[in-house]
Amino acid sequence: MKIQFTNRDLALDLVDEADFQAHLLAIKVVLDRNQEHKEATASRIAAFKAELHDASSEDHDLLQFELAEGQRDLAFLDATHSMLAVGTLAPFVEALYVSIFKALRNMQQTSLQAEGPRAAASQDDYWDPHLVFCGGKRRRDVTQGIKQLSASIGLMEVLPDHIEKTLSALFAYRNKMFHCGFEWPMKDRQKFSERIQTEGWPPDWFETSPSDDPRIFYMSRSFIDHCLKTIGQVLDGVGKYRAQLENV
Repeated sequence: MKIQFTNRDLALDLVDEADFQAHLLAIKVVLDRNQEHKEATASRIAAFKAELHDASSEDHDLLQFELAEGQRDLAFLDATHSMLAVGTLAPFVEALYVSIFKALRNMQQTSLQAEGPRAAASQDDYWDPHLVFCGGKRRRDVTQGIKQLSASIGLMEVLPDHIEKTLSALFAYRNKMFHCGFEWPMKDRQKFSERIQTEGWPPDWFETSPSDDPRIFYMSRSFIDHCLKTIGQVLDGVGKYRAQLENV
């Protein structure tokens, strides 16, 4: 009986120099555990609020202070969970794309016949998704580099429609968290808020600390789940692309 390979099987086999399937499973385990811990902590805070509501007047001020302390601790715990989420997902996605394009290059795709801004680049630069070419010049931009290279070889046609927004949001948040920590400078907060609007990122992708001027941005569970789903869609698309090239 002939073994039937799925598109995802074909993609994972293409990038078999690293065990991306095992990497992804480990990431999911950690993210699920973090979510469980976050929900348990939030439940304890809610129970504390109920206790405060029923407290006698002499205990109220002390409990109010302890509640404020607990909510502050929860804010930074959530920020830590968010850092762990973006710190595992963003490098995984970047490494996955690097491996995809390296494998496709090894299949000797017809990049020398390509048209567009990457056509005149050296082979090393052509296949580097960290680089984007415009007006005869190159610059580093992993989101636009992935998009441009994918379009150049026809891969973009089998990737999810939202891939550019997903990558730009993921890498932008990664950069802010890794360079600015949990509490970003005011100008960085303002720029990120504006970018959410101008780039049309869905409003449920990021959460903020509860204040009129948010001090902390969090990667929401909705966005985490979206990124995990997108990774699967990318693998399915890459497998489909490979099948078309090899007439599988």
